[in-house]
Amino acid sequence: MPPRPMRGKYLGFVAHEIKNPLAAALWSCDLLKRMEPADRAGARAEKMIDVSLRALRRMRRLVDDFFTIERILEHGYELKRENVGLKDLVEPAMHALAEKDGVSTESWVLELDEVSTVGDVEMLRRAVRLLLEHMARASPHPHLSISGRADAENLALHIRADAAPKPLIPPAPEERPSGDPTGGVLGFELATHILASQGGRVEERDGGLWLVFPRA
Repeated sequence: MPPRPMRGKYLGFVAHEIKNPLAAALWSCDLLKRMEPADRAGARAEKMIDVSLRALRRMRRLVDDFFTIERILEHGYELKRENVGLKDLVEPAMHALAEKDGVSTESWVLELDEVSTVGDVEMLRRAVRLLLEHMARASPHPHLSISGRADAENLALHIRADAAPKPLIPPAPEERPSGDPTGGVLGFELATHILASQGGRVEERDGGLWLVFPRA
């Protein structure tokens, strides 16, 4: 699947998406400011702080994903060329999802050949993490199967989920309902741009996502 080009395409979309979490953060901070000092250590104050933090994290992710796409499109990164095995892409991505996002990955099934691709390892891991997150979103207890295979020219990860998102490849961000509570609405788009910048792509095939990479 080729990336959707055009620098600045999502600027208006991101500005619109930021409005609600920005309003929530400002409202919570304003309430905290109006509280009596003794009340700022209570349960209501804790709730206001949590609301603000969720809103700020949502905005941070939106902005970070947006500017990463922009930098990729304008070739603003010095992308490394490193050999890396599929296992070394998938396992750190799963660990990050479990540790940072609270996604349960214990039941996920891995079947990865000992094959390697070449590219910027950190960027490739970020793309894999984003696409695993996308496939896990449809269920509170996701069960994914991840297999890796190679042919003479390419290698690929095949990601399937017992409860897969529908559609498997989402529409463009501006065509989806607004208000993603995680701020991850640009995640799939960012992953496709990362893979394209490394000579790879995303395809829908055999009931799952295929992440295609060049061979090392």
